[in-house]
Amino acid sequence: MTLKEKIFLIAVVLVVVLTAALIPTDPKSRERLTQPSPVNWDAVQDDLAQTLALSWQGIISYASGKPDSWIERNLEERFNLELNPIFMDGNAYAKRRPLMLCGGDIPDVMWSGDPLQVRANLRNGFIMEIPYEVILEHCPTYVKWLNTYGKEAWLYAQYKGKNYGLPTVCAGANRPRISCWRMDWLRNVGIDKVPETVDEMHEALYRFRHNDPDGNGIQDTYGWSPVIHHWSLAFVEVFAAYGVLAFDLMERDGKVIWGGLLPETKEALRELRKWYAEDLLNPDFPLDTQGRQNEIAFVNGKVGYIHPVDHLFYYDETDPTSLLSKTLAFCPSAELVPGPPLRDKDGVRRGRTWGGAAHILQFGRQLEQHPEKVIRILDMMEAIACDEALYMEARHGKRGLHWDYNPETYVRADGKKIKEGVISLPPYDESDRRRQNMAELLDGACMFYFASALDQVYDEKYMAAADREWNARNKRMEWGMMNVLGKSDVVTSSGRYLGDLVNYQMTVFIEMVVGDRDIDTFDDFVSEWRRRGGDVIIDEANQMFEEMQGIYEMVGVGE
Repeated sequence: MTLKEKIFLIAVVLVVVLTAALIPTDPKSRERLTQPSPVNWDAVQDDLAQTLALSWQGIISYASGKPDSWIERNLEERFNLELNPIFMDGNAYAKRRPLMLCGGDIPDVMWSGDPLQVRANLRNGFIMEIPYEVILEHCPTYVKWLNTYGKEAWLYAQYKGKNYGLPTVCAGANRPRISCWRMDWLRNVGIDKVPETVDEMHEALYRFRHNDPDGNGIQDTYGWSPVIHHWSLAFVEVFAAYGVLAFDLMERDGKVIWGGLLPETKEALRELRKWYAEDLLNPDFPLDTQGRQNEIAFVNGKVGYIHPVDHLFYYDETDPTSLLSKTLAFCPSAELVPGPPLRDKDGVRRGRTWGGAAHILQFGRQLEQHPEKVIRILDMMEAIACDEALYMEARHGKRGLHWDYNPETYVRADGKKIKEGVISLPPYDESDRRRQNMAELLDGACMFYFASALDQVYDEKYMAAADREWNARNKRMEWGMMNVLGKSDVVTSSGRYLGDLVNYQMTVFIEMVVGDRDIDTFDDFVSEWRRRGGDVIIDEANQMFEEMQGIYEMVGVGE
């Protein structure tokens, strides 16, 4: 999954949380939750000679996809299916899908990006239970990869000890977010290496503000324009260097706590307050509610540090849309270098990551009358997880027809530069013809039917060597810090309290950084956060943490 896709899905989740509350509850569904599954799974037989029809609402990043794509036809032929894809963008997913479900038009398979949406579907009787043992029987390899790279996703599909979907995994999301520095600015102010600690970062930002890094003789530069439009990015690199995830659930001494309440968070805020008082931060950053000022300030040469900048393509001078190209247009002498996560007090680099736990595929309640369809789906998922060629076909199409792997950069006879890695083949490579032909590939929907990314298992084999080396140098998985439950909204009362708690915390923290609220009132913030429902969230998180251990044992995590 690309960075843009992840950001898009995060934004959609915020809308879905609000929409889920609008779906009326079916009073009979609460009674169903206490009853055993009506399916006798031991007696289910799937006749592979029988063509099974399935309606499939997949991941929402590919709304312009068209039916009868090559990917669809390939899976239909392989598994004797008749697939009816339902394509949605974020707006349709948040607004049209709830109405569709309430009207009884329930897809056989439907993707949800949020545990709260799963509960809404469960509360209203839209989805069916899938026992763990059924998934384990039919998807042993799939489960192995899930347990290895995104085990927390099991929590997203469970409710009161029962499982209501197939969790998905995005293995590459275990890598931490990283930053980017103006190396030419660092040299201009007498620093010859990328800062690695909070103190070194402070010194660099101080010199960026006070030592004229652009050499124009005017004090018109700042160190950093922090991103605050989404809680997952707010001062995250500094908090991580203090060993905390300020807007996440964390484990401390066997208990789940909220990172924003820890003493280390107060220390980090005090440091950030000092930076703002020293005029190191762009004073306009609290107004950047859309997250645009961050890049604009960096590209225009107003600041010399930016976060996040996660991929090597941001540094590609041949791509006019890259961060480097846009910066060079304003500052021809600019030199950009990646900034791996800062080191903590023990010298270990620490950076926030979403983790590999991704989303959930649910099965419409109507499949209780046709459980053989569930078995066919699970068998398809297992086959894709086991077969590298089939996995790549489900993501990119046919090798040699739609794409190929190029181990090194070369220049074609027509002068076009072909980069290493997975490349599109004609007529899917040129922008004008691409628009006409991408319907053949489901609009490039690499995760529509198989909504998991097994980067370390398969994808990295087809990655450019430069990308692999860049990740190994700057984004090592062992540096990652993640929410102990994967997502905070997995706890039962998150829909009631979490949004208000995060907004309140963000407001208080920004006020502390800019000096509108005294850092020493931190204890008052903690008390108020707890009073607003935080204690409920923490109590439920600890209950779920205990349940999580039982689920892990059941599905074989660690075996």
